[in-house]
Amino acid sequence: MKIKQSLSLVGLALAASLILACVPLATPTPVPTNAPTLAPPAAPTSTAVPPPATSPATATDAAVESDLDQVAFDFLTELVQGLGPRQSGTAEELAAARFIESQLSEMGYATTVQSFNLRELAARLTTTPPGDPAGDPSNQPFKALPLAGSASGEVQGQLVSVGLARQGDLPPEGLAGQVALVERGQLTFRQKVRGAWEAGAVAVVIYNNRPGNFRGDLGEEGGLPAVTISREDGLALIAQIAQDELAARVVVKEERTPSQNVIAEKPGLRDKVIVLGGHYDTVANVAGATDNGSGTAVLLTLAQRLADRSYPFTLRFIAFGSEELGLRGSQFYVNSLSEEERGQIVAMLNFDALGSGQGLQVLGDPDLTEVVVQEGSEAGIAVRRSRGLGDGGSDHVSFSRAGIPVIFFSSDDFSRLHTPGDVLEFITPHLPGNAARLALKLLEFLGAPTGTT
Repeated sequence: MKIKQSLSLVGLALAASLILACVPLATPTPVPTNAPTLAPPAAPTSTAVPPPATSPATATDAAVESDLDQVAFDFLTELVQGLGPRQSGTAEELAAARFIESQLSEMGYATTVQSFNLRELAARLTTTPPGDPAGDPSNQPFKALPLAGSASGEVQGQLVSVGLARQGDLPPEGLAGQVALVERGQLTFRQKVRGAWEAGAVAVVIYNNRPGNFRGDLGEEGGLPAVTISREDGLALIAQIAQDELAARVVVKEERTPSQNVIAEKPGLRDKVIVLGGHYDTVANVAGATDNGSGTAVLLTLAQRLADRSYPFTLRFIAFGSEELGLRGSQFYVNSLSEEERGQIVAMLNFDALGSGQGLQVLGDPDLTEVVVQEGSEAGIAVRRSRGLGDGGSDHVSFSRAGIPVIFFSSDDFSRLHTPGDVLEFITPHLPGNAARLALKLLEFLGAPTGTT
């Protein structure tokens, strides 16, 4: 591969560390959003039929592997049509994990199912108009979701709208004993909840800034119950508050739900490891073609293509469970590693929401993204650096927090995520294939194959 001199020394050092390492392989034993809308929904680009044999990339670069579109689309079809919604922590998620494990085993990989019990929070929001019995708030229930990191508890107080919960939005007299109704946007969830908590609120209810409800993550353990509701319910509550006082009862309770990661490994010639990952769960009642059937399909496509290749590093494929509940699977996996095992991971490639839009985008380590953007340019693959995901996140975040270099592959249209429109018919078939092509080129940069097994 041609490596341009403009690549930074850090990226080159990554490759050098893989080639020069001489310590015998030590394979660790596993221990048992909210993204912004970047483009309006486009017309269907597929009708659930296999894509053509070539894509825009194959027409401009004879070196790319022309069948990757088809392979990824076939895996995606099996996930979406054969398995359907795969809500976190359910029997359907388990069925998907077993499917993924069987595919990886058939490819010849040694597989492990890393089971864990996730701390699942359930939420309930009810309101009581004046004059109703204080102990019976059941006349106005709302569908609420807990923010990951919310405190557990059952509290009640007057519902007060505080806009976006910026410093100037909070009342000067504070929110002692009250429930803060907050609009999503501008500030992080953590900032909103912390500001309300410091003002004396007993709970926070965040309503969406676009239609429907959403899941969010505080990024830390919060000091009070915090839940989310749809924009429609939030605006309805604001209208009620404008007419009269309204009491709200917020309940967040902890439940324990089983989930699992599926891990497959191909040992390399040294003790360095590259993780390729993506989550396979979905939100409730959503087929999850883009989020994240597409990323899972890319993961399986890469595993199939790399099964007969040898690298100077170990390839570790991980399909993460319960990402939609706050990156639970990837957090559990990273936390299960010793300091030495974390140090062996030189890069993590994450694939999520790759199915819809006009092109690909990447974010993460500047040296890794530089390689991918340049390779995309040479191959005629539309890929750009992302400016971030706002309140959103994906499994690469768990690795980045541990100091591991990451690169996150996604497409440039998140408008159907967590909606009933996230179906196979709206998949742009060459996007997952192109993500697989670029990942293969990145692996070539990090350590050229030493032959076939």
